[in-house]
Amino acid sequence: MRSYCGKQRKVTECLPGSETYVTTRNGRKVMKCKCVECGITKTKFVKGTAGKGLILGKHSPFNKIPILGAIL
Repeated sequence: MRSYCGKQRKVTECLPGSETYVTTRNGRKVMKCKCVECGITKTKFVKGTAGKGLILGKHSPFNKIPILGAIL
C-alpha cells in the first residue's frame, strides 16, 4: 500500500510484510508500516479494517502456512 512518508515528503510504497493494523484510543483504524526507501515508520488512517492485524487460529485461512515460532 502506498502512504505519505513525512521524512521524504512524498508518497512511497510500504515494505512488504511490515503492515500492521491497530486501533487508536478513540476507535479509529490505523495502518502502520515501514518505508521502503528510508525505513521510517509511517502511519495512515484506513477504513473497513478490523484493526486486529493478522488473526491466526483453527478456522483461519492462514492456518496451513508454516510460521516459525508460532504456536497455534
